[in-house]
Amino acid sequence: MKSVFLAAALAAVAVPAIAQPAPRKTTTTTAPSDGPDCAAMGALPATWDGHAYALDGATLAGVGLKPHVRIWGIQAPELRDATRAESVAGMRARAALEDLLEQAGHKVKCRATKFDRSCRIVAQCSLDDGKGGDIGGGMIAAGMAYGFSLDETLPWESRASQRYATAEAEARKQRQGLWKEWLGEK
Repeated sequence: MKSVFLAAALAAVAVPAIAQPAPRKTTTTTAPSDGPDCAAMGALPATWDGHAYALDGATLAGVGLKPHVRIWGIQAPELRDATRAESVAGMRARAALEDLLEQAGHKVKCRATKFDRSCRIVAQCSLDDGKGGDIGGGMIAAGMAYGFSLDETLPWESRASQRYATAEAEARKQRQGLWKEWLGEK
């Protein structure tokens, strides 16, 4: 009799411990279902203004901003290779981005489009220096990045993809920045 009572008591205690959590509410600003859940990042901000620093040639860390910002429309060389050693091309791209940011005292304005698979904010960013230079376009024109996912259009600038593609073609033609290396020239 004691064992039946003990088993019933243990079963009653164990049920709450194995109960399933309530389903999370998701929004359209989270990553696709095959990626991480970006809900912990909160709502996607429409804009962000602040001080930013280059983490690599295509990613910014914003002061007071929890997720990092992936610059829309560009791909730069990885900072670290498969062995986690810093790559020369990656360091050059990061330095070029840092130089761009320095022109505006690291003040930037970003317009967000979505979260990426790594829960970074994908945004078109410009320098907050009164001139409003497009950071992604500047990296491409300098030959330190190339166009990436340009089939996605921005609602506020439908020709941004074409502008980036044109800048990339010109940088490649002039062998700017890293293009000599990317094209296998020394």
